[in-house]
Parts: sequence; C-alpha cells; structure tokens
Amino acid sequence: MKRKRYFTSQRPQQNLDSFLDILTNTVGVLMFISLFITLVAVQSSTIVRTPLAKETDKQPNFFEISGNRVIYLDTKSANQQIKDFFGNLPTCVKPSYISEFIDSYIDELRNYKNCVENQLQQLKDFRVETENYEVELVDLDTGSWQYNPKSVNSGESATEVSQVDSEYRKTLSQLVPQNDYLAFLVRPDSFATFRQVREIAWKAGFDVGWEPKTPESQIIFGSGGRTVGVQ
Repeated sequence: MKRKRYFTSQRPQQNLDSFLDILTNTVGVLMFISLFITLVAVQSSTIVRTPLAKETDKQPNFFEISGNRVIYLDTKSANQQIKDFFGNLPTCVKPSYISEFIDSYIDELRNYKNCVENQLQQLKDFRVETENYEVELVDLDTGSWQYNPKSVNSGESATEVSQVDSEYRKTLSQLVPQNDYLAFLVRPDSFATFRQVREIAWKAGFDVGWEPKTPESQIIFGSGGRTVGVQ
C-alpha cells in the first residue's frame, strides 16, 4: 500500500499585519484627498481669479476701488505735471577736462556738482497734486512715483456712482472707448463696488482690466507707466 505524500508550500506565509497597515494608510490618504477636494469645491466661489489679459493699443485710465469707493487716479494730469517739472529743471553741463585750464575746469566741475545737487533736492521736494492723490518720487533709479490718497473719503461711494450725474460717469464721458480703456485696482473689501462700476463701463462701450490689491500695498507707477491688461 502506497503512502500518501503531503506537500507543503515553499512560499513564505504573508504577513497580514503589514498588509492591514498598508491598507489602513492607503484608505487614510484617500480620505484626506477627498476632504481636500471637497473643501476646495466649497471655497472656490470665494477665490479671486484674475482673467487672462489680452494686448491692446488703447490707453489705460486708472481707478482705485477701496472702502467701496471709486477713486480716479488721473495719471494723465500727474504725468503732465511731472513732464513740465522736468522741463523746467536747470540744465547741468558736465565740463570737459583740459589740462591747460585746470583751474577753470575745477571751477566748472564745482558748479556742475552744485547744479546736480540742486536738481536732486528739487526732486525730493517735488509733489504732484491731483484731485484725489498726492504723488511723490520714491525711487530715482527706476523713476517710480507713488500715489498717496489725500483722504479715506476721496472719490465716490457705490450709491453716488449709480447716479446719472456722478463724477465717475462724467469721467467716462470725457474718454473715447475706441482709444481708452479702464483699469481698476481693487482692494479686497470692494469687489461688489467693482462689479457695479465695471457694468457701467461695459454699457458705455469700454474695455475693462483689473487687478487685485492687498489692503497695505502702495500704488506705484514706474517710469514706463503701469500695465493692467484688458480682460
């Protein structure tokens, strides 16, 4: 009579504890991802997204919207005042060195230095005035000018803007939609007002661009101006 032979598996027995640990960790990660996606979906309506900008040959006209007030920067007036100021600065001519006239050269060089120092002092003291802002030079190397609000009550409230004779509407009436567009610098507390004035601009035929501004950020324009594309 033949004996029955029993074969045992040569494969090592799997460690179920390790498998359960891996499975638990995987489920935990999936739950975290699911929770994250849910939170993003719920909050997506409150996230500020800036639309893609497109190139334009039109000239920007800037408004700050802060404290639910619409404030015209009037950069055209400011730029004209700056241009006039530079045109009236004294001309400083740097002398050429000629060894035979060393004494005369030293005198001319001293006069040139005094002229340049006088120019710099005038620049530091110079202020541009628009209806709502005082504008000052903050960086000579980059030609950067900072717009400082004269008052927290500058501009118009959302209610005032809605009136047919509001200053905002009067400003728009002086612009040409074919040549000009409106650029809004919007503070976090004023998006409802921004949507209101944007609607007015659209109905008047204007292209609109905008960018969000933090409450503490300053409004600064460089020597080349500032770009907020049409959106």
